[in-house]
Amino acid sequence: MADCFFHTGRPSVTRCKQCGRPLCGECRMVKPEGIFCSDKCFETFSVFARRAEELEAKRGKTSGMNAFIKLIIFFVVLAVAYVVVRRFIK
Repeated sequence: MADCFFHTGRPSVTRCKQCGRPLCGECRMVKPEGIFCSDKCFETFSVFARRAEELEAKRGKTSGMNAFIKLIIFFVVLAVAYVVVRRFIK
């Protein structure tokens, strides 16, 4: 790996989860969510993770409705196909 972002000449052991900066063992901030170089990167990641969870929750609510709409469209297309086929058979 590269040298530590904050300590030139000191080898890095990991990278920041948010910005990707190389970090030595002394500079890394270990949090339950991962390893970060600063509180700013940790906060940025936390905001991103929270927004991603909110979007995923919204997507979960609408996916049931989308499946229902697709089912209705399928039955409408099936009914139209039935009517068209019946006209050609007569």
